[in-house]
Amino acid sequence: MGLLRLPLVLYPWFAWLVVLLAFRAVDGGSPVPTVLLIGPALLIGLMIRLDIWSARVLSPRERARKLLSDGTGIVYGLVFVGYAYAAGLLPFIVDFWHRHSMLGRYEIVLALFLSGHGYLPAVAAVTRILGPIYVVFEWFVVRKGWTAFLVGVFSGDRGIAEFAAWLVLFESLAQLHHLFLSKHQPLWRYRRIEAHHYLGGTPAYRRKVAELWIEQDVRGQTYPSLGLVHTLCDEAMVAAQDRDPHPEMARFLRAEKRPGQAANAWLTAASELLAQARRALPAPEPTQRRELDLAEAHLIRYRAHLEASLGKRERALASQRKVRELWTKHELHNISANNLCVELIGARAEETQPVVPEHALAELHRHLDQPGLVPYVRFSLLLLAAEYATLTGDLEGAASMRTRRHQYVIGRTDFRVLNREQRAAGMPTFPARQYRLTLAGLEALDARTRGHILSVDESTRPPRIILANLPGGRAGTQAEAGMRLWLLGRTAEGAAMLSEAADLLERGGFKAQAFTVLFELGTAQRVTDPAAAYATLTRALHLQQRLRAGLADADLRLATGRAAEHLARTLADLLLRTLPAPAPPALTMFDLAELSRSRVLLDQLGTRPTRPITYPALRALLAESG
Repeated sequence: MGLLRLPLVLYPWFAWLVVLLAFRAVDGGSPVPTVLLIGPALLIGLMIRLDIWSARVLSPRERARKLLSDGTGIVYGLVFVGYAYAAGLLPFIVDFWHRHSMLGRYEIVLALFLSGHGYLPAVAAVTRILGPIYVVFEWFVVRKGWTAFLVGVFSGDRGIAEFAAWLVLFESLAQLHHLFLSKHQPLWRYRRIEAHHYLGGTPAYRRKVAELWIEQDVRGQTYPSLGLVHTLCDEAMVAAQDRDPHPEMARFLRAEKRPGQAANAWLTAASELLAQARRALPAPEPTQRRELDLAEAHLIRYRAHLEASLGKRERALASQRKVRELWTKHELHNISANNLCVELIGARAEETQPVVPEHALAELHRHLDQPGLVPYVRFSLLLLAAEYATLTGDLEGAASMRTRRHQYVIGRTDFRVLNREQRAAGMPTFPARQYRLTLAGLEALDARTRGHILSVDESTRPPRIILANLPGGRAGTQAEAGMRLWLLGRTAEGAAMLSEAADLLERGGFKAQAFTVLFELGTAQRVTDPAAAYATLTRALHLQQRLRAGLADADLRLATGRAAEHLARTLADLLLRTLPAPAPPALTMFDLAELSRSRVLLDQLGTRPTRPITYPALRALLAESG
C-alpha cells in the first residue's frame, strides 16, 4: 500500500494528542474549568477510536483513504489554531465571540444546529452549490468540535470552551446515532464509493484490492471482514431497481445495458470475492464459517430477487429457502421467519406468484417451532398460517391460530431485535413504521380472506400496483406517472402510460412485473372501458401462460392456476355482458370456458399448453392419459 499505510499508523495517535493537550492546559493553570477540558478531550478521543473501529467495514485501501481524509481535517484545524495563536489572532476571535453576545446566549442551539445540520433536507443542495467552501466549513467549524476545542484550550476563554464542549457532545451523539441507530449501515457513503471504485476499476486494480483485502482482513482473522462483499450485493439491488443514483455515485457509474444485466455484474463481482475468501480459509473456524455463510446468504437473497423479477420463480423460491436455512443455521431465527412472512404476504396479495398452500403452511409451522422469536414475528407467522390453513380447507385450525396470536404483545423491542439480526447478517435495517406497515397489510389480507372488508366501488377503484416493487428507470417512471393520472381522473391517459410501462418491463425481461401491471390495469378498466379491459387482460393472459410454461414443478403450476382461471372467467364475462360478440364468438367463448375449467386438470396431467385448448384436444389428452 506504500504511503497509504501512514494514515493507519498515524491516525490513532490523534486520540492521545487531544488528551495530552487537555492535561497540559490543566497543568498549566488554564482558567477554563477542568471538566470543560478533560471531558471534551476524552469524547474527541473516543470519536477517533470509533472512526478506526467503524472503518473496518472498508477494504484496506479504502480504509486508508477514509482515515487520511479524517486526519487531514484534524491536521488543518491544528495548523490553523496554532498559526492563529502564534500570530496573536486568538484575542480577535475571542473578542468577536463576546461582542456578539447572542452567540453565547444561544450556544447550545448553535452547537446542536452545527452538529445536526447534515440531517436537514436543504443541505444536499447547499453542498452541491458551495462545493469546496462547504468542505472547509465542515472541516474547520464542525468536525468533532476539534477546532472550537483547540481555540478554547489555547485562548483560555471559558465562553468558547463551553460552546466547544456542547459541540463535541452533540458531535459524539451524532456519531453514535450514525453507527448504531441509523437505518444505513456505518460509513455507507464510503462503502458505496468503494464498491463503484472496485467494479469500475481495471483488472489489475481489482486484483490488488482483493489481494490486500484477503491478506489483511480475511486470512487469519477470527472475524473476517466481508463488508465489501455485502456492499457489492446491496449495489446489485440498486442496479436491479434502476433508481437514479446518488449524486456522489454518478461519476463512478458506467454505461450499463438493462437493470438485470447491471445487477448481475455486481453479483458476479461479489461472488468472485466471496470465492477468494473461501479459498483463503480452507478450514474455517466456527466464527469464520458464520461470516462466510452470512455473506453467501446475502448474495443468494439478492440473486433470488433478481430471478423473481425476471420470471424465474422456481429458482427464486429455492434460493429464498437456501437463505433461510443459512440464517437459521446461525440462529438468526427472527429475520429468517420474517423473510418468509414478507414473501408469503406478497404472494397472497398479488395472487400471481406460485406458492403451494400446503408447502407454505408446513414451512410456517417449522419456523413457529424455532426458539427466541419475538412477539412481532410469532404474531405474523400465526396470522399467515391461519391464512394458508384457510386455503387448504382447515377452517378449525385457522380459527385456532387466529385466536392464539392475541396472546402476543408487540413492542419496539421486537423491531430492535430484528434490526440487530439484520445488521449481523450484513443487511440494511428498517424503521419501526415499515414493520408496522407490513403487519397492517397482513391483517388487511386476513380480513379480506374472512370477508370482513367490503368490496370497493369497481367504477372508481384504481389499479392496485405497488410502485416500490417495480424496477425504476423509464418503466418505473411511466408507471408512476400513469398511476398519478389515473388518480386525477384522467383514466385514459393513465391507462396508456401504464400499458407503455408494461411494454417496457416485458422488453427489459421483467415479465412478472409486466403481468402484474397488465392484470391490475385490466381489472380496473372493466367498468371504465370494457373494450380496453378485454384487450389488456388478453395480453395479461398470454403473458401469464408464457410465464407458467417455464415452471417445471407441477405443484407450482397448480398454485398459479387460480390466476389463469380468474383471467379466463373475467374475459368471458366481459364478452357476455359488455362487449359485442367477437368473430367467431362461439370458438372464443368455448376456448375461454375450457381454459377456465380444465386448467388444474391439465396441470395434473403434466401438460403446459401456451394457448386455450379445444374440447376435442382435451378429450384426446384424457384418452391418452387413461
